[in-house]
This record gives sequence, structure tokens and C-alpha cells, in this order.
Amino acid sequence: MRVSATNIPAFRDYARNGRVVVFDTETTGCTVHDEICQIAAAEYVNGEQTRTLSVYVCPTCEMNPFAEQIHGLSMDFLAEQGVEPVTALETFFDFLGQDVLLVAHNNRFDMGMLQRECAKFDVVFEPENVETCDTLALSRYFRPDLKSHALGNLLEPLGIDGVNSHDALDDTLACAGVFFKLLEER
Repeated sequence: MRVSATNIPAFRDYARNGRVVVFDTETTGCTVHDEICQIAAAEYVNGEQTRTLSVYVCPTCEMNPFAEQIHGLSMDFLAEQGVEPVTALETFFDFLGQDVLLVAHNNRFDMGMLQRECAKFDVVFEPENVETCDTLALSRYFRPDLKSHALGNLLEPLGIDGVNSHDALDDTLACAGVFFKLLEER
């Protein structure tokens, strides 16, 4: 769902009276050959957080050193703490369920990673009644005055406690703060 004046009421309705799942991924890099190495999500029902999920994934490809420098997840750590990609995807999709608004910051990147992983590992993802919202687009829509709409740069101007640490769960919670604050403000 694109951010526009016509769908803002639907986002607000989900935020106040529905089910919202905010998610983030950390990856081995940013190319089409890279994979998810952490996926996290937080569920909100009627605006209240009800549960969270954080899963480390043991990727089948190499880690880009720049990506490791950003999120701090080494191949050794992931080999020890991670689950297989199919298990991680199925765990996330079970958490997501249906009849939900799926929110991410720069949704196109995270959704693209999910779709590539599903294709690569032959996992079927056919959600029912899942709408999407991108907080990057939402912040550009509501706050065109800001010079940067990067997640970490939105927290202070919006008065949100949280960090953009490049840990998927931390970033998920920061993204949720942005989502709810923007819809509450306007």
C-alpha cells in the first residue's frame, strides 16, 4: 500500500484497532546474492505491543565485511546461534499470520530480501490479508522538512526513545516508534 492521503486512515485504523507487525532484517550484504542473517518482528494489537521475535540465521553465502562491520554479526556467531534459513522464514511467517499491516523502514529492501530468500530456499509465502506500510515513505510524507529520513535520524526529531543499532530487534522497535508517532501526530 502506497502512502497517500487516501490510505492514511487505513494505517491509523490498523494502528488503533487492528494488528500491526513491524519487522526488520539484517543481511550479509546488499546484493541479490546476499541473504538474511537476522530477522526480528514486534506485534502490536490495538496499539499495544504483545510479543516480539528475533531469529539469527545461518546464511549459506559469505558475509560481506562491510555488512559485518555495520551489524556486528560474524559467520562464527551465526554458525553457533543461527538456524537454517527455511526455519527462520517459517518462524517469521508463523509469527506474521494474516489480517495484518506489515511495517518496515525501507520496506522495499526488506520485502525484496524475503522474496529472494523464499525463491532461493523454495519457501512458499502466500499471506492472506497482509497490507504493507513503509515508514520511510510515511516520514517523507508527514515530515518533508527533515533533511534525512534514515531511521536513526528520525528518532530525536520525533521524540522517540530507542536506538538504530543495526540489531534487527532494536531497529524494529525504533521503526514501530516512528510508525505510531507519525500516525498519532498528524
